[in-house]
Amino acid sequence: MLELILFLVVALPIAWLISEFYDNRSARIALGVSAIAMSIGVAWIVGKLDRLQSNIYFSEATKDLIQNTIIELENDNAATVLTELRSLRDDFRPTYETRDDYSVLVDRYIHSISASPVEHSNGDPRWSHEMVDYMPPETDEAGEP
Repeated sequence: MLELILFLVVALPIAWLISEFYDNRSARIALGVSAIAMSIGVAWIVGKLDRLQSNIYFSEATKDLIQNTIIELENDNAATVLTELRSLRDDFRPTYETRDDYSVLVDRYIHSISASPVEHSNGDPRWSHEMVDYMPPETDEAGEP
């Protein structure tokens, strides 16, 4: 399906350009409308995919932030959590153009409040939004799970 769409994105404008040298007015109009519609459709799809990617970017980092904050508050580390949340708030300066490295700031935050933070990254199967009673895995002397 993707190959067909890519083919049409390239072929329709070329066919429209070639049709301009012929007298068939209805073919020129049909190819022109099709080429413009195809480019609008592709732009819309790219915009939706970019928005989806942004939603995933912020959702994953925010889930780490919330999960680790809950764990540390339950461990009676409220003073550390509050200090680091204030630092995170001061460092976070998003604009309409950037994400301000939100995931990096959250990663720094969760590592500053916990010696063994819960992270979703790198396909960690232990990470879940339903980790109410999370206990870190036992490690050997080398630090391997």
